[in-house]
Amino acid sequence: MAELGKIEKPQVSTFTSKRKLYVVPTLPFEEMASQYNIDAAKVERFWGEVREKINYFISIYGKISTVYMEGIFDTEKVNLEYFEKYGKDSNHYKFIKSLVDNEATIKEIDRKEQLEEGKILFDEYSMSFLPAIERLHRSFYGKDIDFEGWRNHLIKNIQEKQEEMGKDVTRIIGEMPMDSNGILIITDGRPIDFPEGIEIFQIRPPAFDELERNLRDKVK
Repeated sequence: MAELGKIEKPQVSTFTSKRKLYVVPTLPFEEMASQYNIDAAKVERFWGEVREKINYFISIYGKISTVYMEGIFDTEKVNLEYFEKYGKDSNHYKFIKSLVDNEATIKEIDRKEQLEEGKILFDEYSMSFLPAIERLHRSFYGKDIDFEGWRNHLIKNIQEKQEEMGKDVTRIIGEMPMDSNGILIITDGRPIDFPEGIEIFQIRPPAFDELERNLRDKVK
């Protein structure tokens, strides 16, 4: 599988024939900034730096054909109005708008039912550590229930769901047209096996690490 690397100043002659995918690891910065009182200017700086780096690569290798995104479904009906929730003056909106204006197509990487099932499994696993939930299960199934076995069953199902979703993402990315460039906007840390024949560039500007540290400090 292709490896994820960070390339700051590539030579034009180095990657002329391969498909190129610019991976933008993110977190739900806008939502979390509001919840945890993070300076919105830092979020703006993150998306501004992402846009700057992407524009740099576009200037060397050409325009983006496809933007692969989490949390987007039924992309035939998705338009720029969907992204207005970030504000038309936000760097996030301007970044997406600039891509769409230059004929990039937005494409989902997950099925809605997959995400819903994954969320149910993860929520169930998280709740299994609440004493009240364990007491409720034992009151119905009996005090000798193998509750640790139930947790292990949930872990197994979570791993299988993640593997299933990962394979779908690999397949979808692998269908990117030859001699084209794409962007993958995906949750930081999500495991992805990238197909062979695609050159991977990680777009992780300094603002990301600063935001991540701020959020980690807030949720301690």
